Amino acid sequence: PEPPKKPSNWRRKHEEFIATIRAAKGLNLKDGGKLPPPPPPSYDPDYIQCPYCQRRFNENAADRHINFCKEQAARITNKGKLAADTKGKLPTRTQYKPAPVKKMPSVGSTPSPSSRLPQPSGVSKAVVGASSGKALSSSGSGGNKVQTLSPAHK
Repeated sequence: PEPPKKPSNWRRKHEEFIATIRAAKGLNLKDGGKLPPPPPPSYDPDYIQCPYCQRRFNENAADRHINFCKEQAARITNKGKLAADTKGKLPTRTQYKPAPVKKMPSVGSTPSPSSRLPQPSGVSKAVVGASSGKALSSSGSGGNKVQTLSPAHK
């Protein structure tokens, strides 16, 4: 009832590995010259090649992959046909063009309330005491301290 064992090809794999290592040792990357062409890839004769993408898989993976790759290849060819039909149409997206920037005078101007980013101000505003409800007090004494408001609290 046991399936027959395939002959081991470890010796061939080992020889390929040794040849690859020897070829890599012969390279001198400090010279800055061109790299030699890579050695040809070795193919395992037990692997099955996919007719759609030319990759190789073992038997179990090949059965699953070939069905998947067949569906994907059918989808890609359908998309290619649709794209050829729509070449006469205008593109659906257009390039974004921002509105022209309106310049405001910098001296004495306040940043717009819609802006969430702090805006640098040409003149710092100082509040004496706690006369404004928006002024922040670091100590709860309410003394005559000079405080500056951050742009977020204006």
